[in-house]
Amino acid sequence: MRFAMLLRTELRRSWRRLLVVSMAVVASVSTLTVLGGLGLGVYSGVVEPLLPRLPLRLLKIEPRAVSIGPIAFDVASLGGGLDDRALERLRALKGVDAVYPIVAASFPMRAVGGEGFIGRRIQTDVFATGLSSELVHDDVSAGYTFDDVDAEGRVPVLVARRLLELYNTTVAPAIDKPRLSSEALIGFEFELVLGASVARAAQTGDPMVRHVARIVGLSDHANLVGITIPEKTLRRWNRWWAETRRGETQRAETRRAETRRAEASRAEASRAERPRASERDDDPLSGAFVRIEDEALVGEVSAAIERAGFRMDETPKLLGVAVNVGLIVSGLFLFVVIGLAVLTIAQAFFLLLRERRFDFAILRALGARRKDVRALVVSEAAVVGALGAVGGATLGVGLLLGLEAWFFAKLPRLPVQLDHVVSLSPGLLIGAVGFGFMASSLGAVVPAMMATREAPLDVLRGSSG
Repeated sequence: MRFAMLLRTELRRSWRRLLVVSMAVVASVSTLTVLGGLGLGVYSGVVEPLLPRLPLRLLKIEPRAVSIGPIAFDVASLGGGLDDRALERLRALKGVDAVYPIVAASFPMRAVGGEGFIGRRIQTDVFATGLSSELVHDDVSAGYTFDDVDAEGRVPVLVARRLLELYNTTVAPAIDKPRLSSEALIGFEFELVLGASVARAAQTGDPMVRHVARIVGLSDHANLVGITIPEKTLRRWNRWWAETRRGETQRAETRRAETRRAEASRAEASRAERPRASERDDDPLSGAFVRIEDEALVGEVSAAIERAGFRMDETPKLLGVAVNVGLIVSGLFLFVVIGLAVLTIAQAFFLLLRERRFDFAILRALGARRKDVRALVVSEAAVVGALGAVGGATLGVGLLLGLEAWFFAKLPRLPVQLDHVVSLSPGLLIGAVGFGFMASSLGAVVPAMMATREAPLDVLRGSSG
């Protein structure tokens, strides 16, 4: 009780000097709150929406390209690269649980429809990829399947979640249409014309087949600039296209051969029957997903994949590096701010306690022990630190909210939907308040120890003299 009364008395007497300490705590805590809130908010609100939301155990593999000046070649076109035989090598790597190829379409494709959303019929070329139903099983909406063409003849289609965000933030405002929810998109049907292209006029003999496509889900594995259909469906369509085109080519060669001499006709027919080295049974692959057995093996398997001559999608890695660099720079700046704050607090207490040497000497002459005086000083610092920390955190939150409001007011229209750019997580606020409290308390320890070194009688004699 006496200690508490003495603490209140000393706080009232020295509030002007302690205000300097409190301002240092407010500045350091508010800085910590702002930097921490910005760092966490930018990562969770900006970086993560741009990253494919893939599990840690799932890696995306891409074909390796060779660049010669401005010209780039896919290694697969040079006799190697990512094909079905390469997938077998990937499956044989230690730690690999499964490999899911990303099959590319080898023919043009056109989508027709859109009356229900934009009020008029449009047609556009689309890029299609094929994925295993096992890989995207969890992305298919309830009541739908993603296995093959259903009993009604509809082709199940997955679209990328980020493609919906692009439509909502860019296309919908431009055409004055409402934004779409994922629920509204599920079940949407359109016509898919195989072998047709808006950019290229149809040639004589070009095969064309029409299908009804239906969107059955949104996926982070889906093709961002097109549609994704079941792997077995796209493989079958690729075979259909190759066989049809091969038959057309052979019939054209036969017609030309009939106009020539009998000897030349027989020679041409013989050459047409020979298999060409360029005709391969493998479907074109635009990539693959590799599932790892255990998250602890991700680094080891990634290194093995790169040693095997394959290339992984570098987008998450590059964004991660950029984020890490930003965090390092912010951390260094924050470290400097914290160091300056602690030094300011310690210096303020040195000056404050030097002026109170006579008061401490009287307390000790009246029976107070050194540890009692030190406890009094540290308690004062703790109270000031706690109040300053709460005030600093409050100031930091206000600055963050104001900064976010200003940012969204000045932000131009982007192709992605940003929900927030700052984070006010409870862990951050508790950590910032705890730092201010600890910095103030620890900053008073050394000055308190030095202030109680002198004997009370020496201090009183010096003061009276």
